[in-house]
Amino acid sequence: MIRILIFLLCILLFAGAVTYFASLDSRFTGEVFGYHFDGPSGLIIGGAFALLLVTIYLTHKIKDIMGLPARIRAREAENKRTRGVAALTRGLEAVAVGDGEDAAHHARVARRLLDDVAVTRLLSAQAAQLSGDDKAAQEGFSAMLEAPETEFLGLKGLYAQAIKADDPDKARGYAERAFQLRANADWAYHSVFELGLERGAWGDTRAALERAEKNKLIDPEKARRGKAALLTADAYALQTVDRTTTLSELETALKYAPSFAPAALLAARLYGDEGKVGKAAKIIETAFADAAHPALIKQYDRLYKNEDNAKRATKLRKLAEKAPQSDEATLLRARAANLEENWQDAVDILEPVLSETPTAAAFSLMATAITELHGREAAQVWLEHAANAPRDPRPGSDGEFNLTRVGWARLVCEYMEHERLAPPPVEELTSKLSIEEVRLLTAPPIPEPEDDTSAEDDAVPHIVDGDASEEDAPKDAAIEEETEEEALIRTEEEAEQAIKASREVS
Repeated sequence: MIRILIFLLCILLFAGAVTYFASLDSRFTGEVFGYHFDGPSGLIIGGAFALLLVTIYLTHKIKDIMGLPARIRAREAENKRTRGVAALTRGLEAVAVGDGEDAAHHARVARRLLDDVAVTRLLSAQAAQLSGDDKAAQEGFSAMLEAPETEFLGLKGLYAQAIKADDPDKARGYAERAFQLRANADWAYHSVFELGLERGAWGDTRAALERAEKNKLIDPEKARRGKAALLTADAYALQTVDRTTTLSELETALKYAPSFAPAALLAARLYGDEGKVGKAAKIIETAFADAAHPALIKQYDRLYKNEDNAKRATKLRKLAEKAPQSDEATLLRARAANLEENWQDAVDILEPVLSETPTAAAFSLMATAITELHGREAAQVWLEHAANAPRDPRPGSDGEFNLTRVGWARLVCEYMEHERLAPPPVEELTSKLSIEEVRLLTAPPIPEPEDDTSAEDDAVPHIVDGDASEEDAPKDAAIEEETEEEALIRTEEEAEQAIKASREVS
């Protein structure tokens, strides 16, 4: 409709113009190049205007005719590019389904049809990679490094080739370079992080973690725990080399994670060696309040090893109050009762533990109390339970974090991801007793009735071939007395030694 209106308007304008020029009475007279002309001005002006329009039209057509070859070439190029893009698309589809041969075919077609070398290089390299032609893939990815727009993709391909060839050094170099180019690349960060853990480069790994945190590739809480664990791993590696740096890294780690047991343990030990017992105790108490750990208990007790038993017991109860509901707090109260020689209190404290969550430490403490209450023979069953009790699966349960590089790498990952030192055991191993069994085993032994006949027989000297062994009798008594003294376990430390000896025998 609009076009019709425009057409009618043009006709009206043209008719108006013709009428106007025809109505002009004036005439144009002149001479050009010896030719004399004389005519109505309207006709001459209208003719000139018509000539201008014809000239414009002819010029446009001539231009179209002259540009025809270029348009033909452009159309051919567009068709060629369209076919190239189609080949490239089908090639990428072949890569996605893992068809190396089809991908290589379409890569050749795309490379022939497309002038965009960067795109076709990627497809050619991936096709070679799928076909198992590692050399061609290596060359293709390396060529991609020359162009800024494909450098990152080339590095990713070269990284995959290095991992396939089991060359961690080259893989690390490619991953670090890619991470420098694209700090928000998740695969590059994880590659740098994992390879750093694998080789024990705690400082470099921490730098990668901090950069990833800045680019929001990792949750801030996970990053905080990861930095604390990495600082602690580095501190353990430097503790015999640079004490100042070790303490500095431990203090920073405890700012990130005050309850991280390995950091708290080493920091407390170093401050304790310097005589700063109060500071060391505060570090342990803070860590114990959030995450009770047996290593913290042993280090806390070492801080006060030169004090009398009453003060040591008071300190242990103070530590137990930081996490009163934990199993470790119960063991602390039992240990304090043993130090104060309140043997029956220790038994009463340990009874519910042994019927719910028994550990070797709980059995050992019970053995100490029962030895003092009822003698070594009554405590033997508790020592056997302690020797056969399942080992605490947590790292550092023996009081030390003597981990290998692989062990530290695992601990860093576990603490960063799950805020724990190790994954839970697959199978639950327990040696718990019923409350009735515990009370039965802690009851005083029933004395055996005396036998007068056997007593008289024991009083008669042993005679061999008519001679009395007068010298052997005192000697045997001395040996028996010495054996009983050596076997008597008075402290928890001796009980632990007995447990270790039983395990070695078993």
